[in-house]
Amino acid sequence: MTWGSQEGSGDEPEPALRGGGLPLPGLKRWRLRRGLSRAKLARRADLTPDYLFKVESGRRGCNPEAAQHLADLLRVDLQDLRRKHDGAKEAQAASTEETKAALRSARPRIAFRHVHQAYLKILLVRAVGSSYAAMDEWAIEKHCEESPWEEILEAVRARRREIGFLGEALKDMGGLQEDPDLPAEVRSFLKAVLEGYPDLDIRLLAAARRREGSEEGRRALTKAMRDLL
Repeated sequence: MTWGSQEGSGDEPEPALRGGGLPLPGLKRWRLRRGLSRAKLARRADLTPDYLFKVESGRRGCNPEAAQHLADLLRVDLQDLRRKHDGAKEAQAASTEETKAALRSARPRIAFRHVHQAYLKILLVRAVGSSYAAMDEWAIEKHCEESPWEEILEAVRARRREIGFLGEALKDMGGLQEDPDLPAEVRSFLKAVLEGYPDLDIRLLAAARRREGSEEGRRALTKAMRDLL
């Protein structure tokens, strides 16, 4: 979601770092203006406080999808988080009625998103025994970065089973567009999950192959990529 800029600024957004991570020099400023602690914002964004601390302090870039989610939570344009704000009073928390009302209006949208993911996770675990398709892209990318190639292959195979199950289930319901009883939020969420396949899986395998040092692992990952093409 794109929010209107709440302050004029002539500063250009900080460029993306090598690897695609986004510097967010304005994150701490806007977090404090919204009256949020680092821990509270981390919980709402499904991130760790340590991850947010490193992003706020400039020690690392932020995953683009996570950065957009943070912007949505803070009700600012992503470009505002990417700009430096000289002379900002970062220690002052906002407490106006307008801010409080905006926070209240944001809560249902945030809650719905997490509820959809939670229900999808329960559904997939019961149906096929795994729930990788319920994870945000940045979360499964992080999971794969920390996993050996065998586990990455299993995650991709599990996602294939999960997507297949979801596709069949939606087909039985009449599809995403035809079912009038399917709420728009759920329809949009499931559509995004299905449309991410198999592009996300190919990216996961390609990234793992670049990191893999063994010939056996590279061959297995290459074969899995070909199977998805």
